[in-house]
Amino acid sequence: MGRGPVVTLVAHLTDLHFGGPAAARERADRVLDHLLALDPAPHLLLVTGDVADHGTAEEYAEAREVLSRWPGPLLVGTGNHDVRDTFARGLLGRESDGPLDQVLDLPAARFLMLDSLVSAPPGERVDPGELTDESLAWLDARLAEDDRPAYVCLHHPPVDIGVSLMDPIRLREPERLAAVLERHPHHAATLVGHAHTQCATTFAGRPLLVGGGVASTVPLDAEPFGLIWEAGPPTVAFHLLLGEGRVVTHWRAL
Repeated sequence: MGRGPVVTLVAHLTDLHFGGPAAARERADRVLDHLLALDPAPHLLLVTGDVADHGTAEEYAEAREVLSRWPGPLLVGTGNHDVRDTFARGLLGRESDGPLDQVLDLPAARFLMLDSLVSAPPGERVDPGELTDESLAWLDARLAEDDRPAYVCLHHPPVDIGVSLMDPIRLREPERLAAVLERHPHHAATLVGHAHTQCATTFAGRPLLVGGGVASTVPLDAEPFGLIWEAGPPTVAFHLLLGEGRVVTHWRAL
């Protein structure tokens, strides 16, 4: 059987947690090794937050070393473990003056990264996510200016996924995001991280795809692995964008 045409292939990583688990660097390098061996290569490497575990400059320097191995387009967003100012300087090469919302255009699709990180005093962390009025207005404007299939990316899932550790710290007030997305029928899917588990559901009438986790896995409550399963393999999601807003997702454990 011959291979059908693939419009766009996205490699989706999330929750690398540099500076956290002892094996974080090795696990991230293992995933990059796999991606760099693909032929043809993915069109985009997408990272949906928790790049660092404590948000230090040293952690972002290590992350930059690993992610700079990727030669193609790269879109990296914040998570609840990240620190916005240090993230911006270490990974984006600029100062932050508000939410780090970003857009990346490919010929057949547009990727809109929202910053759902809630700022906290130094040494503290807010685990649930929020989207500011500024970010939602930015998203509405970006969706209105282009009718290519749009993939909205952020760290925090906007719906419960049935995992008791993660559901209380998902995105707050998800209905505000849904109201924006529902105004734009070319919104094709929402791509998130945070939950450290590979899963799929729906949000705002479109697929909601959780990338999994590079550093560790958060099991289902019924599974015999404890709250966080660091011995489980790192994972990557491959999103095949097949035109007209249709997405097929394959997850790999490495």
